[in-house]
Amino acid sequence: MRALPFVLALAACSGETHIAVKPDCNPLGYGEHCAVPWPSSVYEVADSSTKSGRRLALPSGALPTNFNGDAIDPAMWNEADGFSPSAPMMVAFPGGASIPSGAATVENFDPSLGADSPTVLLDLTTGQRVAHFAEVDAQAAGKPASQALLIHPAQRLVGGHHYAVAITTRVKAADGSDLPISPGFAALVDGTKTDNKRLEALRQGFGGAVLDQLQNAGFPRADLVLAWDFTVASDDYLHRETIAARDRAVAAVQNHPLQFSVITDQQPAANDPKIARYVTGKLDAPLFLNTPNFGVDHTTTVRDADGLPVVQGFYQIPFAAVVPACAYTSPNPVPMILYGHGLLGDATEVDCCGVPPVAEDLCMVIAGTDLRGMSQNDTAAVAGALNDASKSDGVFEVLEQGIANYVVLDQAMRTTMAQTLFVDAAHGNKVLVDPSRVYYWGLSQGGIFGASVMAYDPQITRGVLGSGGAGYSFLLDRSADWPQYRMVLNAAYPDPLDDELLINLMQMRWDKTEPAGIANTVLDGTATGVPPKQILMQIALGDEEVSDFAAYWEARTMAIPMVTPSPTTAWGLDRAPGLIPPSALAVYDCGAPPLPLTNTPPPKTACAPAGRSELHDLPAHVAAGRRQMAEFYATGQIVDECGLGSGAGSAAGSGTASACTCLTGACN
Repeated sequence: MRALPFVLALAACSGETHIAVKPDCNPLGYGEHCAVPWPSSVYEVADSSTKSGRRLALPSGALPTNFNGDAIDPAMWNEADGFSPSAPMMVAFPGGASIPSGAATVENFDPSLGADSPTVLLDLTTGQRVAHFAEVDAQAAGKPASQALLIHPAQRLVGGHHYAVAITTRVKAADGSDLPISPGFAALVDGTKTDNKRLEALRQGFGGAVLDQLQNAGFPRADLVLAWDFTVASDDYLHRETIAARDRAVAAVQNHPLQFSVITDQQPAANDPKIARYVTGKLDAPLFLNTPNFGVDHTTTVRDADGLPVVQGFYQIPFAAVVPACAYTSPNPVPMILYGHGLLGDATEVDCCGVPPVAEDLCMVIAGTDLRGMSQNDTAAVAGALNDASKSDGVFEVLEQGIANYVVLDQAMRTTMAQTLFVDAAHGNKVLVDPSRVYYWGLSQGGIFGASVMAYDPQITRGVLGSGGAGYSFLLDRSADWPQYRMVLNAAYPDPLDDELLINLMQMRWDKTEPAGIANTVLDGTATGVPPKQILMQIALGDEEVSDFAAYWEARTMAIPMVTPSPTTAWGLDRAPGLIPPSALAVYDCGAPPLPLTNTPPPKTACAPAGRSELHDLPAHVAAGRRQMAEFYATGQIVDECGLGSGAGSAAGSGTASACTCLTGACN
């Protein structure tokens, strides 16, 4: 039985029904939280100049205000021609909501495509149902009216496509009763004319494009509690700025020799005899920001009339490198790795965190820089964005500079650094490295953004993503690293529904640089004007910092298989035994407990067989993981290296192929 609207609609003198929501709010909602349901075409306008034919028109009055009463300036969001292809759809009901048993979960999306699915995600452009799962925000369990119902697609949505979302009567309130139908949605369903301008503007397209198509898909009006539609941002919009930053950076360095200065050049602090040199320094790079300094309010990208980044001269970026001793004894120049650091880290991570042993085992020079926007020096900007979302340019715009900096370091490694830094001074400056063999490797945050570096770098064609995934709006709540940051966010925006909406808004900005915006095209390369790429994802089963579920989401979006034998399976991923060219996901198991199925972080887990106090980044710390990296870089082949009990790996022709279960010694 359909529940009555929870707020009675009053008939106005004109004969129009009054909808009791503020003018800037979504009239399909329930009034308590302005912008939901989200994302919604209520906040779109037609625009023939964009690829999607739409543009966002978010009013500041619809967005949350912080503890200080500061409203969010929607200007940068309103440049978009649609909403995020990766962030969840969300709504909240006055008495909370509960998902019935048997519905799709983060582990099994099949029920979401069934005729009795309690929630529906429909691609209106193609008419196809979209696999997804729905969950209620477990971190807001004590506040049911502010507990978001989140709908997560199984993989990235299609840029520029038009989607519909529906909540059916099979979803119930938290107490088991029927969910209320909002007055706005009731008016759309029964054709009642209202005095709400946003609702009336929505009516014509909504009835034809949403309700009728939902009915054709098997979900008639009588079965719906709520439905809404939205447009996904086009790939052209999401990629164009970072492509421009890349292209203009590359053009700028053609006319500006990549000069660098050395700050330190010595043996590492650990005095590892297998590492000959640890080098730190500064490198010239094109600047796209209005200031080269850190911690400056209103730091942002300088743009031209077309909204694209403009070079503001050059500034200096940090770099660090480790040179293994074997580079001096190798009969041939050795390859190099461009390294991506962890969460809010910096270039000096190349001298810690398991990086030097990889340089030794693979006999490769490893160099890295800071990911400007999310490096240690950007921590104050991150805190500022969590306190006031209007200051988020200092993170999200600046990340375009960060991607450009990695491209510039790659150029320098192949040219001036190869010729004058990575040389054997004692033997006539003999060149130690091969500039034609530069690869990518990143861990944690570097594993996440590694797909983006691969997508925009014009020369690197093989990359290993360690402990990576995609979609910060999904993985943040599920990360053991997030609670301290969420505490800052929640202090500024105390309503938990506002927190989820703000994470969603952040994802819309992240999509321009993090892999959620680019994973669908990274392997082909044509969308960003680069050669085809090969990617090896290496993850630990039960990772407490970057959820395996985020890795599976990225792998599904890239359409890559899982290396088998495997300690686990993942919905929607093919299983590929033996030699698996050209890209794949490899899972290493150290006995961690299963991850929570709710949006809550797992506890930290030790990995005794690898001698580690935590599970995160496991593959980089075991011999099989390093052998797999070495084979991939050398040949482009992805091999199951976990020969059970052999300690040599199946690629070497010994042992029997087995899942990478470190508890059995298979990772040795």
